[in-house]
Amino acid sequence: MSVSAISSSSGAATSTSNVSSQIAKLQGQLKELTQKLKDTANSDMEAELKAQMTQMLQAQILAIQAQIQALQQQQTQQKTSGEAQSPQDSERTAGRNNYSTLGGQVDTYA
Repeated sequence: MSVSAISSSSGAATSTSNVSSQIAKLQGQLKELTQKLKDTANSDMEAELKAQMTQMLQAQILAIQAQIQALQQQQTQQKTSGEAQSPQDSERTAGRNNYSTLGGQVDTYA
């Protein structure tokens, strides 16, 4: 019983760190796209092509920002549900501590 509680807690920690790494990866992509957008704005390409590139880059930036926001919400929910499970786990552990072990119940005589 305690094994499942431990594995579910570690699973939540793993998925939280996975979400964090996904957010970090997306933030790196966001940084790259922002730099491309700046480069495009300062480039000497034709006005129509520049407008199309700018529009495409802005759409990609918005999509990544939406993904980051969704992952942050997921991360917040995981933290909240993890905190909600922690008191239950500690109650289970406290309940088990009230029981003595078999060795404590058996008298040994030399």
